[in-house]
Amino acid sequence: MASLLGGSVVVVGSCNMDMVTRAPRFPSAGEHLIASSFGAYLGGKGANQAVAAARAGADVAMIGRVGSDAFGTQMVSALAEAGIAVDAVAIDEEAPTGNASIWLDASGENRILIFPGANGRLSPSDIRMQRSRIGAASVLLAQLEVPIDTIAEACRAARGAGVRVVLNAAPASPLPADLWSLIDVLVVNQTEAVTLGGDIDAVRSSRVLISKGVGTVVVTLGGAGCIVMSDVNSGLVTIRSFPVVSVVDTTGAGDAFCGALAASLASGTSVAEAARVGNAAGSLAVEVLGALPSMPTSGQIQARLEGR
Repeated sequence: MASLLGGSVVVVGSCNMDMVTRAPRFPSAGEHLIASSFGAYLGGKGANQAVAAARAGADVAMIGRVGSDAFGTQMVSALAEAGIAVDAVAIDEEAPTGNASIWLDASGENRILIFPGANGRLSPSDIRMQRSRIGAASVLLAQLEVPIDTIAEACRAARGAGVRVVLNAAPASPLPADLWSLIDVLVVNQTEAVTLGGDIDAVRSSRVLISKGVGTVVVTLGGAGCIVMSDVNSGLVTIRSFPVVSVVDTTGAGDAFCGALAASLASGTSVAEAARVGNAAGSLAVEVLGALPSMPTSGQIQARLEGR
């Protein structure tokens, strides 16, 4: 495989503080349970994926928005410590840093409720101020935890400059008709594939999404790996998963996948090889508690790829 090192990634997305509560099982409606542990961890799909891409070896810049509060200060410091350019992370004086309430059960599965806060105020004008930075990147990586018109503006800027666009359509929500054709690589999980493609079968949904104009669709399948489809007439590529020592927290697995995939694409690999790198990163992430702390390094990813 090509080295994970090299290439630049600009991430447009959310910055959150994750409030993680663990219990043996999820409570039913109206039921009270005693939790076994609680912790606060930096997260948000944008920040997680930025750190994942940086740890995988890419040169990363983050475009986002945080509040002028302690959480925002912690977030900017953590991103900078990860080697990420943070001058395009705006400090919002009118909204708090976004946060997520996350429940984990004994198996590591999660339930998540997100309050956007400052993330909801990341605007197209913020993107226009960073057009030259986006235009100089190898890959634009975005998600859907910030306003869709902001994401569309970023995708248009990238496409106009010949920059590859990777969109993780999570959480799944309707996309403007003209956005589909701007997406070079669409990453979705099975639930998101059904929501956006309209079919319970991931392969058929992928074909629907490609018919809308998407270049390549990658559907992550958790412990079953992922599938890659590049156009309506192409064959399906199945990428195997990697063995996991133990599942501790699945919260950041998808973000680890996306960040590592983007870093790999930025270094010049094919989408199929980048998806394999993403699978390795995701398998490592579920072994660590907390989203941002679980993003693996390039050395860890390489070791897993080699079966070490």
